[in-house]
Amino acid sequence: MKTRFLPYVCITLLLLILSCSKKGTSNNQIPPIKTPPADTASLTATYSTYTITAANGGNFVEVSGDNMQGTKLHDGTAIDLTAGSINSTGGVNRWVEWLISKQSNGYFTIMNLNSGKYIDVPNGTATAGTTLDQYRGNSGDGQYWSITAAGTGTYKIINKANGLAITDHGASTSNGAVVTQEAYTGAKSQQWALNPIAADSYRDDAVVGFFQRTTGSDAFDGGSSVPLTYGANNGKVFWQTNDTFYSQVVNNEFSCGLIFPYHNSGLIQPANHSWDPAQTNNLISPDGPQIFHDTNPANLLWPGAGIEIGGHIYVHNIEVIAGTLNAINQYLYDITESTGTSIPAVNQLVIPGMSGQTAITYSIGMVKPGDGYVYAYGTGGFIGANVYVARFPESSPTSWTFWNGTTWAASPTTAQAAVVASGPINNNTIGYANGKYVMIAMDFGFSCDQTGRNMYAAVSTHPTGPFTTNKLVYILPDYKQGHAPVYYNPTIHAEFDNGHKELLVDYCVNFYSKNDGTGADCLTPCSNPDGSEDPNDYRPKGVRIPFSLIGL
Repeated sequence: MKTRFLPYVCITLLLLILSCSKKGTSNNQIPPIKTPPADTASLTATYSTYTITAANGGNFVEVSGDNMQGTKLHDGTAIDLTAGSINSTGGVNRWVEWLISKQSNGYFTIMNLNSGKYIDVPNGTATAGTTLDQYRGNSGDGQYWSITAAGTGTYKIINKANGLAITDHGASTSNGAVVTQEAYTGAKSQQWALNPIAADSYRDDAVVGFFQRTTGSDAFDGGSSVPLTYGANNGKVFWQTNDTFYSQVVNNEFSCGLIFPYHNSGLIQPANHSWDPAQTNNLISPDGPQIFHDTNPANLLWPGAGIEIGGHIYVHNIEVIAGTLNAINQYLYDITESTGTSIPAVNQLVIPGMSGQTAITYSIGMVKPGDGYVYAYGTGGFIGANVYVARFPESSPTSWTFWNGTTWAASPTTAQAAVVASGPINNNTIGYANGKYVMIAMDFGFSCDQTGRNMYAAVSTHPTGPFTTNKLVYILPDYKQGHAPVYYNPTIHAEFDNGHKELLVDYCVNFYSKNDGTGADCLTPCSNPDGSEDPNDYRPKGVRIPFSLIGL
């Protein structure tokens, strides 16, 4: 009898396996619930992305608030339930996506992909009935959860700090029902389905917090980084900024009408790569907090990509005319490293073949892949979408040659054959991660309220391409008072390996100016309720992009 039954079992299992293999998952479709083990075992996945739905009614756990008002990004925004999850492009809204990660203490954290913040017990309270909210990661017990099977296809989620369970308050099936903490009773309102979805890009709130500095360079655009390996600086990171407010933030606000005093500055991050802004200090050059100065004091320098060679950091700078902001030249600047916060020397280097030409500015990426060369990437013109590449030997930083489509030539060219990649507009960056060259590109963002707010990725195995087709990997979530800010300057920071094969990228926002001559600004300056300016409207934001999403 047992012998005859076994083949039918195998056939049935085979059909089930074949059926499952055809379904797959994508970020544009909510996959079916996967049934966990029928016991009280803890969740077995250690780092996975889910939507979370209530067993009682099937609504999705989300961060509440108004996306267009920016409240879905704020600390303290309540967690509730929503019947809707699909956005206008057919994908899942990130405020219903959750990254569940097992920590070294055996508990889990539950991070929202839209905000990068964690489901949290407000103020650590043990009061039953309290509505849960989201908050920046703080390693507190109020952000740790045990997740164990509670029945077929569902889990119970219990807080480490107070032993209370995440609960659909009042067993409501209404859209907008609050999510609270209650003593666990086993009721259906305390059972949750974890629906696996493909890994997705997310806002890295720790990196966002890193730029929220209150001393020194406390608000700026730019934000390129250079990993250091020389001597006692091994493991540290040099950050360069562009136009910089300096020790001007008071009570997390700017005074109305404030002007930044510096056009660039430098920061040194410790080797532990702490995202605590207090552990990263300003570097002081022989001329003070501003690192790069033009030989013509009437003009400005905009630093871009940089690279370390030996005990020197080389940073590309564009020279622009103050007032018109027209580029007129470009240079390589040489920073001599020191072990403290004082820079002993900063020297301007003139590059034969590059000096005096601005058809291509090589500021969007420098890559040192280990073949003896540094590859410098540039774009042509303010709105040009094409990407070009030059290179120089590590042993001779002023000996540049320029790819023309067939060979490395003495002078740059904008000929089509020389194009190695292309984005929607001059809003691109090139980096190097996991043995491949990576391009991150964004839509037009040099004016507020742009409807295209997409970030794309493409990869190549060779410095001169070809690159894969641009793939949508992220949609910028930044809004305030119903408006979207100016955005630009994506930058890759591949040195920040978080152990989960995710690429760190940042981008800049720059208030709410129209910048295209079509009318008034989207938000008037000093638009805070008290008439002040918000420094977060002029600080870089961080994004993590899974390697699996872009073919790394």
